[in-house]
Formats: sequence, C-alpha cells, structure tokens
Amino acid sequence: MKNKYIKRIVAIATAALMGVAVVGCGTESSDVIEAGASLAEDENVNADISADNFNIDDVGEFTIRVGVNSGDNNQYLKILDNHTGFLKDKGINLETTEFAAGINTIDAITTDQLDVGLFADYAGVNRIGNTLADTQLRAFATIRKSTAYNLYVNPETIKEPKDLEGRTAVSMAGVVFEYDYGKLFETYDIDKSKVNIVNVSSAQEAIALASTNGADSYWANNQIAGKFEEVGWKPLVNIADVDATMYSYLVANNSYLEEHKAEVAKFLAVSDEAFEYIDANLDEFADWVQADIGLDKELVIKGWKEATHKYFFSQDAYEDLLKVEDWCYKNGNFPTEYDFTDYINTDALALVSPDEVTWQAK
Repeated sequence: MKNKYIKRIVAIATAALMGVAVVGCGTESSDVIEAGASLAEDENVNADISADNFNIDDVGEFTIRVGVNSGDNNQYLKILDNHTGFLKDKGINLETTEFAAGINTIDAITTDQLDVGLFADYAGVNRIGNTLADTQLRAFATIRKSTAYNLYVNPETIKEPKDLEGRTAVSMAGVVFEYDYGKLFETYDIDKSKVNIVNVSSAQEAIALASTNGADSYWANNQIAGKFEEVGWKPLVNIADVDATMYSYLVANNSYLEEHKAEVAKFLAVSDEAFEYIDANLDEFADWVQADIGLDKELVIKGWKEATHKYFFSQDAYEDLLKVEDWCYKNGNFPTEYDFTDYINTDALALVSPDEVTWQAK
C-alpha cells in the first residue's frame, strides 16, 4: 500500500541525511541539520494522526483485500464498485474473495491471503481463545447487530424445541451456530447428548439435507429462509429468544491495522458513504445484485432495510464479546480464560467516526 504519511516522513528523513552528508564535506552550515531536524519533527507530528487532523483525501491510492460472505456488506460494496467505480474513483482498489463463512476469512488472514475478514461474535471469540499464544487478530469495527436468524425445523418431527432430542440438527464447525445451539439447549433444557449434530460446509448442503429428510433443524437467515420454506420447514425459535443476538465484526491482524491505519480509516469512511449511496438507490442496486450473484431482488431490498449499515463499536457490542467469551470458557471451548478487551483495535475507526466508538473497557 502507498501510505502518504509514511512516505513524507521517509522523504524528510532522507533530506536530513543528505544535509548531514553535505555538511561533512564542509560546504554547508549546521543550519541545514537544524532545518532537517525541524522538518522531520513536524512531519512526525503529522504522522501522529487524529480525528482532528485526519483527511481521507491525504491517503494515496491503495489496494485492500477483503473476505466476504454471500450478500454481506463488503460483497455489496464490490458490486457497487463494479457498476459505478464508487471506491475506485476515491483511490481504493477493493479486491474481494468469497467464503462460505466468516471463520474461513480468518483462516485466510492468518495465511496472508487477505487483509480484512469478518466474524460473528462466537466464531472470533472461539478462534482467538484457541490460538492465544500466537494470534494477532483484532476486531476493529462492528458490522451489524442482528436477530435475522431463526431455527427452521421439519414440522413433522419437531413441534417444540425439546423434540430435538433424538433428532438431527445441522450446524457448521466453528461458526456461530454452535453458540446458538448451545444457548438453545440451555434455554429449553435440551439434553445435548441426545441431539445428533451434523456439520456441513455450506447452507446449500443444509438445504439438500432438508429436502431429503436427512435432518430436522438449521439456523437460517432471511436470505435463505425461503429455500427451507419451499421444502416445508417452518421457523420455530429466533436467536433473540435464546439470548444469542448476533454481532458481527471486521477483523484484521494488529500489525496490519497499525501499519495501515490511515488506509483502513479511509476504507471505513468511504464504505459508509457507499452504504448511503445504496440507501438512496436501492431499487437499481438490487437489480445489480440479482444480475451479478443471483440473489432475489426483493430479498436484497428486504434484507438491506432490516439491517444497519454504518460501522461502529458500541458498549453493547463490546460487552457481547465479553459475554460470549465467558460462555465459551465455561463450556470448555478453550482451556484459558482471556479478556477480549486485548483483541480490539478501533484506532482507525476513531479517525473517521469518533462518535461511533463508544465502548469503554471494563
């Protein structure tokens, strides 16, 4: 990436060193050294950017590699950019790679395939808890707070939550559904040892099991709920009913966030502008989404209106992470209790949206 702030510091430092070399030849006075030192000091002040002095127009052109899930905000950004040049025109080259789940984007970050990924609260908490010794992962912005997931069930086999005992529940390894089922079992006093959990790698596999009577339940969001209704399944429980309201977050390695704070801040700011553009042009945008990735236009519009689309990091988003960490530790997901406070870095978000960064460490 091109970082204008760093470039300017390097240029000044180089000029100062050249001044030293000339003085060593006896052709300039010590004023050259003092001037170079003064300029370098001034540029270091500029490098210590804050919300008061940061301007996204000072950030040079850069590329950012982002992992996406089908129909999420960043995939929508890429579609918008392809049709309008919204990000390109502002100097952002957005490269996206689609994954089946947010946890897969974390894997890609750790292997340097991505700069930025995403996770639902449980998935990120669980992954960090199992890699404490070497993880650099940091949550740096909240994407959304959502209750858009319902437990869809085969009504012929499941009339009430307790009926899951002796039946097959579909999940995905390492993702938030593990937490949702755990909270479901606690809320309705379901003996989890009597529930057959089958993991799939995609929602399409879950739909296939549902259509062949190979399973009895699955957590489905509004985008795919219609597919389960087509095979006769019905919603039974919402995640809010089991105290599992889901928060999702953007994530990156801390080294990346520190080295590219200005670029990340600009990406967040331009993203918020893009979301406003989509709000104002939703009907046309939904046509593009349907044409590009096959999501039904009406579902795109419905899903967009039901969610929030501005990056933030609130106290309740922070406390959600603490709550999930506590649950995971007590349920044996990882051996060492930890404080998620140490795995948050909202410096970039605070540059462009200081009023949206309201969390305070406990």
